[in-house]
Amino acid sequence: MYRYILLLMMSIVVTGCTGIAKIKERYHRAPFEQVIDRGDYQINLYEIKYPEKYEEKIEFYNDFSILLKKLLVYDSTLNILYPEELKKDILKLGDNLLLPEEEIYAKPSSELSKIEMEEIDKNIDFKLDNELGKSQYYLNKQVYFWKKLLKQKNNTRENYTELDKERLIQEVKKSRKEMFEILNEVEITSILKITDPYTSNEDNYWQQKDVYIHRKTKINPQIFREINYIYLGDIEDLDAKKIVGEQLKFDSKIVIIENKLYNGYTVVDNKFVFFHGGKNNISYYDGYKINLEIKEVTLKDLLKIDDDILIDDFLNPNLYKKRQGK
Repeated sequence: MYRYILLLMMSIVVTGCTGIAKIKERYHRAPFEQVIDRGDYQINLYEIKYPEKYEEKIEFYNDFSILLKKLLVYDSTLNILYPEELKKDILKLGDNLLLPEEEIYAKPSSELSKIEMEEIDKNIDFKLDNELGKSQYYLNKQVYFWKKLLKQKNNTRENYTELDKERLIQEVKKSRKEMFEILNEVEITSILKITDPYTSNEDNYWQQKDVYIHRKTKINPQIFREINYIYLGDIEDLDAKKIVGEQLKFDSKIVIIENKLYNGYTVVDNKFVFFHGGKNNISYYDGYKINLEIKEVTLKDLLKIDDDILIDDFLNPNLYKKRQGK
């Protein structure tokens, strides 16, 4: 008899704990419910491709400048998913307003290496007076490059100075500086897409510090310290479960997990973790179902789009309210 009573008591305890767990999992009161109504929300992420060729990059930034001006004028909002290659070039532009491919054309012609001269000859193939000195020869080609970029008429028979070249470079930089100034004014939520978040290195030392990172996962340790909003491609099932179970945590305020198990979102330490591509729907806040839709677009396509839901509106509900009041 004692045995049956014991089993019954254990059954009650287990049932009670299970019920509490379900309530805890389901009923989280949203801190933004006075601003954002309950309901189902679809957030569109617009994935843009970044070209590899220099000429196509120039066209890309021209289109990007037009898009930014449109967003500024019409007070539009967008969620943009961008690749790591674009991040690298944007950081370079933010540093000196030049793309990596342009640096040899900004360098003093007298300091060019043989390899750099060969690179210039490969890209600028018109013939010049053979009697020119080497420095003047390559200076003229450098000026040709910048005039072509600015769509100015080129005179291949004229000899230029380093000052002439610098004036052209400053004209290019001025245009790009304006682009960054507008970028700081418009409302774009940008998410960095990390296609391959895994590393094969089991013994990772992070940021040159002699601190061994315990390997709960093969996800690159630097990703957990990333401050930008991030999208992680093709996350393994085991890691997706660990993320849901709060065993793996990120510094980024918003993380998007591409996986095969879950769809929806959870909140960990006031940070949103969205899941995309899975079959099992999960939601954290009661009454708020949030799903992501990813659309591959060109910058020209974005000129036709005007969204009013940003992925970080749930982090910044007052900004959302302000936009709705306009």
